[in-house]
Amino acid sequence: MARPRRPLLWGACALLVATAAVAGVAVREPDGDLDPRPVTVAEAQRLAMARFHAYESSPLAVAVHVPDGADTTEVHGVLDYRAHRAVGVYRTGTATARIAGALAWDQSGLAVSTGTPGRTDTTAPGIAATAKAVPARAWSPRAYSTDPLDAALRLTMSLAGNRPDNAQLLAQSGPRRLREETVDGRVHTVFSGPRPKNAAAGSVSPLTYWVDAQGRLGRVEMVLPGLDRPVRLDLRPVAPKVRVPDAPWRRTP
Repeated sequence: MARPRRPLLWGACALLVATAAVAGVAVREPDGDLDPRPVTVAEAQRLAMARFHAYESSPLAVAVHVPDGADTTEVHGVLDYRAHRAVGVYRTGTATARIAGALAWDQSGLAVSTGTPGRTDTTAPGIAATAKAVPARAWSPRAYSTDPLDAALRLTMSLAGNRPDNAQLLAQSGPRRLREETVDGRVHTVFSGPRPKNAAAGSVSPLTYWVDAQGRLGRVEMVLPGLDRPVRLDLRPVAPKVRVPDAPWRRTP
């Protein structure tokens, strides 16, 4: 399935190296409108816990927004970090010409359904049911490419870990506390991420994280070359009973 202007879908581990997991991203110059400062010890510890809390809270709902001029791509998905896989439904195109389908992805690549899902339910149970209902023969699996949505999906898989990150090493790699912001009624501290390895001093990570007082990750934004606005990922808890199906493209029809 292809978008009119580019193929659908672009192509950690720890926060410390998450940027390196996404090809094509670049460091930014500091934004003059911000008043960032280095993270405190407590903030570094909270940021270092974010991926572990995501793992412990799995499954999580994710909403992905990729702006591309007049085109936008939206994905509503469910992430299972213990099983290392996710499924979702997507819509892409302009307001007057939209294409829809189902997605499944893991750490190595993704699969796109060749037809529009029979359901448009974007709740976590509805998404899981949609992916499970797509016949194995209707999936088109492939490795990650260089499309921005591929980068976003690949990034989603790096946002959890089964142990906390090293707060001391994380603090040494340049995350900055940017501001406080309320999202969905919860106050979050907004941090620029650790700088990529070998990045110039004073540069800013392309990744920004929203972390609440309990260390829960609520939002991530990623700046990508060629896009006028950042890619946004919103994470929300879902009922533990929601189950992401096995890699659906590998099922026997």
